[in-house]
Amino acid sequence: MKPIIEQKVKILAYQLGEKINIKNFKSEYKNDIYSSSLTDIFIKKGEDSYIYIQNYGEISFANCNEAIIKEYIDLLRYFVTRPTLIDREYKEDFLISVDSNSPLHFYYTSIQVPKIDADVIKIVMLNVSQSVVLDYFTQLSLDLLHDTNRITGELEQRGKLGISKIKLMKFIGKTLNTQNRIIDSLYFLDAPDTVWENEYLSKINTGLSKTFELKTRFREVEYTLKIIDHNLRTFAQLIQHRDSNKLEWIIIFLILFEVVHAIIGHYF
Repeated sequence: MKPIIEQKVKILAYQLGEKINIKNFKSEYKNDIYSSSLTDIFIKKGEDSYIYIQNYGEISFANCNEAIIKEYIDLLRYFVTRPTLIDREYKEDFLISVDSNSPLHFYYTSIQVPKIDADVIKIVMLNVSQSVVLDYFTQLSLDLLHDTNRITGELEQRGKLGISKIKLMKFIGKTLNTQNRIIDSLYFLDAPDTVWENEYLSKINTGLSKTFELKTRFREVEYTLKIIDHNLRTFAQLIQHRDSNKLEWIIIFLILFEVVHAIIGHYF
C-alpha cells in the first residue's frame, strides 16, 4: 500500500470589480510571479500558497492568511474598474483535500484529489473564481430585470408608459451598456490550454464545472438578458408609436388650423 499523504488547501475567491488592468498591475508588481499571460497572473507566496488574479475582476487565494488577503485586495483596488466590494461582497470559499489513497471525488464545497501540484491548485482557483463571477453577473442581470419589470408593471396598471421619453431612452442605454459588459465578460470564461492537454486536469475542470453548475448558471444569465432585451425592444416600439400619435395629432391640428384660417379669411 502506498503511504497516505494528507493535505488541505483552502481556496477563497473574491470578485473585486468588472475589470482588473493586468498589464498595469504587472508593471507595478513583479514579485513572486509564478506564471502570467495577458489575462491573468499566478503568484506563488509559499508552499501550496498562491494568489490568482484574472482580468475579469477576480482574485483567489490558496492557503493565504488574512494579512496577505487584505494586502492584495487593497493593492488591486487601484487597478479595478467598476469595483463591487463597495456595497456588496461577492466571495466564495472552497477546500482541496489531498488523500493519496483515495480517488478523485467532488463535494458541494470541496474536492478530494489523490495528488496535487500548482496546476491542480490553479484550475480549482479558476473554477471557484468563475463561480463568483457568475454570482456577480447573475445579480447584475436580476437587478436589470427588476428595473425592467417595474416599467412593465406600470404599463400593465396604467395601459401606457409612465416614464418620459428621455428617461426611458437613458434607461435603455444604461441597460444595453450593462448587457454588453456582462456578455463581454461571460463569453470569455474558459479553462487554460493546459487543461485540455492533461487528462487529470481535464477531469478536475469538468467535475468542478458540474459542481458549481457553471454552464447552467451561465444559461440562466443569458436567458434573463434575452427577456430584458425583448422588453427593451417593446419599450422602444411603444415610444415610437407614442411619438407617431403625437405627430399625427400635430398634423391634424395644423390642418384644422389652416381650414379655420381659410374659412375666416373667406368670410372676413
